Amino acid sequence: MAPRTGGFTYVGLMVLVAVIGVATAATVSVGDLARRREAENELLFVGKQYIRAFLEYELNTPEGHASHAPSRLEDLLQDPRQPGMKRYLRQIYPDPITGKADWQLVRAPGGGVMGVRSASCAPTIRRSFPDGDWMYLDGQKRYCDWQFAYVMACGGNCKDTLKPED
Repeated sequence: MAPRTGGFTYVGLMVLVAVIGVATAATVSVGDLARRREAENELLFVGKQYIRAFLEYELNTPEGHASHAPSRLEDLLQDPRQPGMKRYLRQIYPDPITGKADWQLVRAPGGGVMGVRSASCAPTIRRSFPDGDWMYLDGQKRYCDWQFAYVMACGGNCKDTLKPED
């Protein structure tokens, strides 16, 4: 009678398949985290572009003109208050978290738009901003809580904070 060893190969193959499955799942999870982290960094970059555009829009308000905030985001592409072509943004940037230009607008107290925030309320990866430009975002746990508005970014004293692009 021959010894029965056929089941050993089958069990070994099943263990190998399980190990490969776990390794693949871990790789996908790490890849997803890296993609989310990159989208979060892109959101901060795009947010800074919007803050700068809203600030420049306010600083370029013509004498005697009541409106200091644009009535809509498209006014940042071409300022209707200025003769000729005056741009503060090259395009309406999409929200890197949602992939669409579906920003929620932050309304100015006197009317108009003073900022944007993400339409996604997914949890953030980054929660701590100990110093620098984003201190006011410290402790915010959802992307829709990250508001990119010039009043929030410079504490209301915006005219002294406009710096040339780094």
